[in-house]
Amino acid sequence: MRKNLLASLFVLVAVAGCVESPSEPGEQNDAFHPGLQYAGAIAIGNAGQPSIELSAPLFPDATVFQMFQDPSVYPMLSDADRDALLDDIRTFEELVPLCAPTHPAIKQQSPGGPPLTQAEIMTNYDEVARCGYEDFGAKPYWIPEHVNDVDICAAKLGADWHLPTEADIAALQESDFAFFEATLALPGQDQFPSHFYYSLDVYVRGADSTLALGNLAPQTDHVVPLPVSGAAMNELYIGNGKPIGLRCLRF
Repeated sequence: MRKNLLASLFVLVAVAGCVESPSEPGEQNDAFHPGLQYAGAIAIGNAGQPSIELSAPLFPDATVFQMFQDPSVYPMLSDADRDALLDDIRTFEELVPLCAPTHPAIKQQSPGGPPLTQAEIMTNYDEVARCGYEDFGAKPYWIPEHVNDVDICAAKLGADWHLPTEADIAALQESDFAFFEATLALPGQDQFPSHFYYSLDVYVRGADSTLALGNLAPQTDHVVPLPVSGAAMNELYIGNGKPIGLRCLRF
């Protein structure tokens, strides 16, 4: 379906391959420890169980999504076409095995093997961030209306994941935001192109059900109006030097 869509509407666009996740998102049989997880999420919790998980950012394949620089394209798509675009959205877990052959610093978890150390997980995060951008065109360039129309979090990560809501964010404590920021205080956070993976600017479902801009860093306005509206919602949003990422929440 995706190939037919792209072939019929945009002949010049190169189609990226569909990748299946090697396991259930976040699947890990080892004892839980708060912080950065093997599948890329930041987890907060105690008593051996995560209470909040914030996913690594999902990114669209820019070689496919560049077609939406023309704002007249997205409204032409059917609901099925919009769902088909999910095949060109990359998750952290998909990128780990894809990137490992060309990024030898990435270490994969072996079934039944010992858990990775926090240092190894941190290295994986930075290497996947770099590889996703350079090798797979994974950039934080979204069509806001697509984020609004399609439940991308549930489709890509599982039914228990969702786009953060304004109510979710209101329920978090400043200590939670500080934990997110501290967890991502890694060496590559300010380096291009991997810095996109460290941003805490995210899409949020507002109290009125419209999209808003969330900031999950501490001591800031955590939900503000989205910088784009109207017809611009159908256009590829690349930001003004500060693109918005798509992270998902699970409680």
